[in-house]
Amino acid sequence: MIETLTKASMGVLLAASVPMTGDPGLWAQWGLAGIVVGYTLWRDWQRERRMSEALEKHQTWVQQTLVCALERSTKAMERIASRPCIAEKKEA
Repeated sequence: MIETLTKASMGVLLAASVPMTGDPGLWAQWGLAGIVVGYTLWRDWQRERRMSEALEKHQTWVQQTLVCALERSTKAMERIASRPCIAEKKEA
């Protein structure tokens, strides 16, 4: 959502800066602004793509690690629960 909003706002700024007249000086200024905005959009898009891949890998690793830890903890709790209680033996 934020990525789309950022790209849309940059596009609106680019469209707002387009000169309506045929003056070459204005077009030269707009061309530079267009290159800067285009480069910024491209760079941010590349960074977002890389970060989303990295976050997905990290999330997968964390999920798998936590599931394995939870399974081991569950098995340990089941083993502990299946053992007879020492305090009950002493009272009997």
